[in-house]
Amino acid sequence: MNEKFARAMAGARTNKSVHELAIIAQNTKTGEEASGFSGKLNGQNIGPDTPYFLASATKLFVTALIMQQVEKGQLELTAPATTFFAPGRLDGLHVLNGVDHTSKITVENLLAHTSGLPDYFEQKQPDGSVFAHDILQDKDRSFTVEDVIDMVQGGMKPAFAPSTPGRAFYSDTNYQLLTAIIEKVLGTSFADSVTKNIAIPLGLKNTWVFDIEGPQRQRKIIPLRNGDIQLDIPLVMTGVAGDGGVVSTAADGLVFIRAFFGGGLFSKQLLSQITAQWRRIFFPLQYGTGVMLFRLPRFLSLFQKQPDLIGHSGISGAFLFAEPESQIFISGTVNQLSSRSLPYKIMLPLVAALRE
Repeated sequence: MNEKFARAMAGARTNKSVHELAIIAQNTKTGEEASGFSGKLNGQNIGPDTPYFLASATKLFVTALIMQQVEKGQLELTAPATTFFAPGRLDGLHVLNGVDHTSKITVENLLAHTSGLPDYFEQKQPDGSVFAHDILQDKDRSFTVEDVIDMVQGGMKPAFAPSTPGRAFYSDTNYQLLTAIIEKVLGTSFADSVTKNIAIPLGLKNTWVFDIEGPQRQRKIIPLRNGDIQLDIPLVMTGVAGDGGVVSTAADGLVFIRAFFGGGLFSKQLLSQITAQWRRIFFPLQYGTGVMLFRLPRFLSLFQKQPDLIGHSGISGAFLFAEPESQIFISGTVNQLSSRSLPYKIMLPLVAALRE
């Protein structure tokens, strides 16, 4: 194994926040591949085929499904989101300063987080509660996209009007709606859409959408971890679906992210389109159209330009990224919800090791 990669991986394994670790990286220019694993699941060592939750890295699967339908002419990014729901169902979803902007929200707005819609997951609700806080305290609950719509219509405040120039607001509500749109356009469940249009064509044998009642329910998955606490929230993970419910592995993830950027899921022309414009969501992350950009500022890299990482990460510590300039791809998880920066701290030196 690459010596620098091995040293970086050794450092990751000794990080006190890391209990479970699974990472595979590949430089397709040089053909070099490296990996590292740590921890156990049911007494077995974690490895390349050990399933874990992708959390928000799931959003890349939503993007792929949407762009496939765009490519087939079955869907337009400019289509109003309201056309995929019963008449009036979304009324009052986006009310800002007394004006309902819901009808102006497009599929592209949802993908790019430019809708301004409130975030049902991490934004405070009118009663002061925060959905994500309950989850981190291991409080399980069942919910559907209909519940999310009702929740947002119940008085949650939007960030800005749809398509406000230069603005983006990361909201899981967007991807709840996109999940419903996918089901409407494809005429099947989101889970079946992922299986038929992504997992089977790419040969992903250990990738599926989690469902507490689904055919894969007996399979063992690395439990989500918040600090030292393992969370048991199967109802929540069933509900998040398209905004965070895909289960995969480091090995499958590498195949997926290479296909995503290599034209294996939709055309490179469409890839150029969804990565053409970036808007800041939270430092140092920016968002395109269904895809995330990590760009390290020069002042944090001794004023040396660092290549961009494009892909997505999740609250669970899972990540799927490509460094297009160097043709490096990395897939994995640090399985830790308590530190949003942890996957990046671990991932960056691993990518740098394969770049040199």
